[in-house]
Amino acid sequence: MSSFLKFLEKLAQHCGVYFKVEKFQGKNEYKLAANILNEINKYLYQKEEALPPEYISEFHKYWEENHVNVLSPRINPNGECLAVAKALESIYKNNTIKVQLDTLNLTKEEIANVRFFTAIQDFNIDVHAKTNPFEFYKRHPNCFMPEKIKDNNLLVDEFLNFLGAQSQRDKRKPWMLNSAKLLVEKYESAAYKIYDVHKGDVLEIVKALTAEERYGFSNKKAHMFLRDMADLGVWKYKKNIEKLDVMSDKNTMRVAMRTGILQFRIPLLASFLDVFCFQYSLVDKLNREAWRKVWEEWDEKIPNNHRPPTPASMDYLIFRLGKIACRPNKRICPPEKKIIDKKLESLIPQDQLIFKDDNYCIFSSVCQAGRKMLNAPNSISIEGRTGWKSGKTNKGGGGGISS
Repeated sequence: MSSFLKFLEKLAQHCGVYFKVEKFQGKNEYKLAANILNEINKYLYQKEEALPPEYISEFHKYWEENHVNVLSPRINPNGECLAVAKALESIYKNNTIKVQLDTLNLTKEEIANVRFFTAIQDFNIDVHAKTNPFEFYKRHPNCFMPEKIKDNNLLVDEFLNFLGAQSQRDKRKPWMLNSAKLLVEKYESAAYKIYDVHKGDVLEIVKALTAEERYGFSNKKAHMFLRDMADLGVWKYKKNIEKLDVMSDKNTMRVAMRTGILQFRIPLLASFLDVFCFQYSLVDKLNREAWRKVWEEWDEKIPNNHRPPTPASMDYLIFRLGKIACRPNKRICPPEKKIIDKKLESLIPQDQLIFKDDNYCIFSSVCQAGRKMLNAPNSISIEGRTGWKSGKTNKGGGGGISS
């Protein structure tokens, strides 16, 4: 029996009907395959005239309306958040864990401008793993001065070349120019002043930075910027500090699902089925809520604890754990290989904290075998040459997202 017929047999079983496989053996299979694939393609990806203009297919409309019910998300269903909190407490009770960036004795005003402009560009780029941006500032200070950036494409290009940000320049350059204008017009040309204007209120600062897409700050990048301002000693927030979230990315999402603090009915769908990224947006939101639940359980159920002041304060350790110990196809937990002493010794002291005395990940006793292969979702742009909107087609067939 071919893999396609086995696939149809499984579908029939889920539907509670009997599929007569023998009826379609040989040449009859190919006619069946053509008709089935045509119907799947029409439902998933073809635009019917009767559909409202915002939808690209019948599936798109169904997925928007029902993705939550289909995926059936749950946070902390069996007390996993407390188990994770206990593992973190064992680390934080003896250690202070913060973002690792050498600020080279720059002033708070200079640090704020450097992180403001690098945070905007921090997607598909690990700024922390690149050449220290504060060193670049010392050599090229004009690249971080709002008055000089706002009308100077050459300075923006110089800055983006330093970051290695070669992709999506059509977005990145306007972000730099518009965010520089924002600082000039509202914050006396200084990112440091954002704190004073919004009176140290986390939610008000995030709201201001994400008010318009042209500034380049997504919710994630805004929270990352605020976290770094706290970790680097630039700002000490006065209000809503508990609202400063762990940043959602593929690493924190993956760790959340493998530890079980965030669970779904099925493994997540591939991005090609997640039309308009409804699944991705859901996971992004619930991932932040799940880590917030860990932070809350930590204080509520662990006496005399050493919980950090905000959920975002956990971000560095969780992010690095995902990068080093809990990668998509490599996990340092039983029954996988332990980290070898030589490799462990090569890590910076904070990264060494990811591993217990037995050389396994600190969450090795939390993650169940059935969850260890789970992966985070990917996102496909809605707009753009390779996005969902440009990929829609009609009854003529063909089309789709291009490369």
